[in-house]
Amino acid sequence: MKRPSFRVFVTKHHGGLVSAVLLRRHRVMFDTPPPAAMAEDLETALARLAPQAALLVEDNAAGRYLWSEQLEMRRIDVDIHPGRPDPRGYVIAKATVPIRLGFAAAKLDGAPLYRVLVPRFDYSFVTEDLEAVPDTIRSLVFAALVGDATASLYDVRREVEEDILEWSPVEAAAKEKNKDDNEPEPMPTLEAVAEDWVALARANRLRATVGVDPIFDTHVRLLDEEKLPSLLLVGPRGSGKSTFVRRLARGLLERGRGKDGTRRRLWATSADRIVAGMVYLGMWQQRCLSIVAELSDSSDVMFVDRLADILAPAADGASIADLLSPAVISGELSLVAECDEAELVRARQKAPALIDSLRIVRMPEATPAQAIALLEPYGQRLSPPVALGHDASRRLVELLAAFRRDTAFPGKALAFLDYLATRPARPSALSIGELTEAFGAWSGLPVDLLAPERALDTAAIATALSKGVIGQDQACSVAARVIARLKAGLDDPQRPVGTLLFAGPTGVGKTELAKQLARYLFGDDERLVRVDMSELVTGAAIARLITPSPAGTSLADRIRRQPLSVVLFDEVEKADAAAFDLLLGVVGEGRLTDALGRLVDFRMSLIVMTTNLGAADPKPAGFSSAESSVDHASAIRAFFRPELLGRIDSILSFRPLPTAALEKIVELELDKLRKRPGLVARNLRLEMSPAARSRLAVLGHDPKLGARPLRRTMEDHVVAPLAERMARTPSWRDATVRIQAASEPGLADLLIP
Repeated sequence: MKRPSFRVFVTKHHGGLVSAVLLRRHRVMFDTPPPAAMAEDLETALARLAPQAALLVEDNAAGRYLWSEQLEMRRIDVDIHPGRPDPRGYVIAKATVPIRLGFAAAKLDGAPLYRVLVPRFDYSFVTEDLEAVPDTIRSLVFAALVGDATASLYDVRREVEEDILEWSPVEAAAKEKNKDDNEPEPMPTLEAVAEDWVALARANRLRATVGVDPIFDTHVRLLDEEKLPSLLLVGPRGSGKSTFVRRLARGLLERGRGKDGTRRRLWATSADRIVAGMVYLGMWQQRCLSIVAELSDSSDVMFVDRLADILAPAADGASIADLLSPAVISGELSLVAECDEAELVRARQKAPALIDSLRIVRMPEATPAQAIALLEPYGQRLSPPVALGHDASRRLVELLAAFRRDTAFPGKALAFLDYLATRPARPSALSIGELTEAFGAWSGLPVDLLAPERALDTAAIATALSKGVIGQDQACSVAARVIARLKAGLDDPQRPVGTLLFAGPTGVGKTELAKQLARYLFGDDERLVRVDMSELVTGAAIARLITPSPAGTSLADRIRRQPLSVVLFDEVEKADAAAFDLLLGVVGEGRLTDALGRLVDFRMSLIVMTTNLGAADPKPAGFSSAESSVDHASAIRAFFRPELLGRIDSILSFRPLPTAALEKIVELELDKLRKRPGLVARNLRLEMSPAARSRLAVLGHDPKLGARPLRRTMEDHVVAPLAERMARTPSWRDATVRIQAASEPGLADLLIP
């Protein structure tokens, strides 16, 4: 007979994480979830699962988890009707949400019976006929989920890779011998979702701290207490909150040395790690209860990073804080968390009892002098070491204060040193010029803007912008003044770098000027964050802007990741009125609160809004005189709320494009075409006659769409004939292609040899 062994249900989730769960033969009354672990790869997940399997063997509880049968994995589809709230009662919708489930079946020894498991729901039953299993599972799952919220059903619906492994870990068979009386008890749940920073400090793998911290010194006596009180570290991002926790871990290590020392651990985790891989109904809640049970009788400490994340409600309305709060309030669990002042205000509104039970430790931002004092010792600890001259250190602090207002000192200064450590090592300390160039490469900002000793003419900025925005010299000049104001340090530090409203008809260069601003400031139009306001017509669409997404593509995600950006709110007049409430905070104070209650800083962003108001009946593009223009001011004043208009720095009117401007745009598009790989590979050079350029300008303009159809016109009349000729003649290369206008306009307006 085959020797019994464990079976592990392995799930590969979106994003690359792997969860491993021990399969048990059946459940018992008041049963706890089966042992589980999660990691970035299967090997690590199984390594984390092994101690939990060992505990089952030691406690003689492994019988329900050992299998001699062969489990076969199968899959079925279940259609669930979601529910929605209604004043007349909770309504079960007619539509369905399809869910794909995996189940395992094994023939029992000595009987014509089969044991069936549905791992994602922790179901287990025995049947005589495998043919009836799909219908049975559909009935059970349908009864459990029908009428559930649509969001919850889509969480269950996520398709993942599932498999079952036969597993015999060495750790599970080993018995613990000669256990040290001072050795802490194993904590399988915390070991699966957290790291012990005390153990990392003992192994010299915890990130080092430099300098002295007077705030920590005033609280160091807390380490002498038998159970550390719960702490809430309050301060801006970069002020040293996580460093304070690392100092706590090193303090716990020092007090645990020797025979008489009590070995205490500091478990560092986060809300994402606690709920990661919890695909079973109610499993993440049970995991939180298991964490509480493990910590309640110990002197260990749990660090959960951001307070706002554990206060955020899940799909069922519950939060991690709801499950941890009773133990924290009663003093059974020692908790350490972080937040800033704005998050603290919202936390008091959500969970006043929890906040009152935490001892608040305020972490003010370091002064520039304190930050400079940390640069040398921190830089020497890096590999390779980083050294700055005195003048370079002062320049760095000045640049960070001016261009990274979203983060506090000393964190942003030390983060920049981390960046320097990734660059080629230098034999000597960085000079002020080298530091400025490195900061430009890190931020994307041009050195001419960063270096006060370099002149930057507003006219030169306008000329650079107008190279890509044809026929809008006045708008380019106004935008250039905003950049010049930033260089001079005269912009309001409590507001965005600038707030501009581009008004004009479609297809005259409003979006292109926003792209040019991103290219000039950051060297890359990928730093343009575009929000199509015509899509923001419902509350759900507006909520997506401030809701963190797994892909990190929401407005809040992108600005938190890169606050130095140009943010374009396109066709702003088409948005719902609720979207303007969001805009008021962004353009007024440069701040936005995301769905988790965290602050998003727009003070280093350039805000651009576009509108077509007042341009309903402009003169057709291509036929306006240089003097003609459209007055948009009255239409804008009539539409926008006064409090929003008062926060806009400049309203830039874009006029319809004259024919000469359209011809210049044709030449720009032709330059882009010359760089396409097919032409470069064959060394084909394009030349266009003035008549052909004029013909394309006429064909590519539209009275309502301006120059927008011009790109499509180029594709139809230039790219398509070229592609046909290149496909027909593979040997055609090393030639000059002269594009001429036909003698009379017709089906073939251009002549391409």
